[in-house]
Amino acid sequence: MKRLLVAATAAVVAMPVIASTAPAAHAAPAQVTSTASVASLAGVNAAPAASSIAAYRAAAINQANRYSRQATKVSWRQKGRNATHLGKLTQQARLHHTKRAVFISRTQLGTRYRWGGTTPAGFDCSGYTKYVYGKAGKNLPRTAAQQFRATKRTSNPAPGDLVFFGGARAHHVGIYLGNGRMIHSPRSGKSVEVAKVWRGASYGKVR
Repeated sequence: MKRLLVAATAAVVAMPVIASTAPAAHAAPAQVTSTASVASLAGVNAAPAASSIAAYRAAAINQANRYSRQATKVSWRQKGRNATHLGKLTQQARLHHTKRAVFISRTQLGTRYRWGGTTPAGFDCSGYTKYVYGKAGKNLPRTAAQQFRATKRTSNPAPGDLVFFGGARAHHVGIYLGNGRMIHSPRSGKSVEVAKVWRGASYGKVR
């Protein structure tokens, strides 16, 4: 009988010890989550974001090269779809609008000149630049002279800047590609092409 009382007393004394240690075991993970695990989660979340942008940029460059090679062989409707797709890819890649315009501009190589044209079915000079920049997320005015007034003058052009001829009364416009070359829709009987920048050019940055 005494032995049973001693055993029961020992069990009662031991119970508070078990109860007091249990919350400590549960509290430890909460403390880790609020410090070290938060930092590690931030690192895990940041890596995919950076790699996703890099992946989009690689995809945009590859697709731009592909569409450029295809441009003179596909229908005007397909050119429109290609420009739209590349516009989305370059946006996801977080490229500056001037770089986006350079990529998109080449999707329209070979498109015939059409006076008053603003679509891949046919472009005039300012219809072409307006279309390309529209796909790059910028809304340009309709005519070359209006686009001249809407851009910021520069004597140090970069790829994607607009190239004007005729000053404030600009009668022609194209997109500068760098190294003294531009892409434009020249005149009746011609098609969108890459050419040397003509004499008397001035440049404007699209803002």
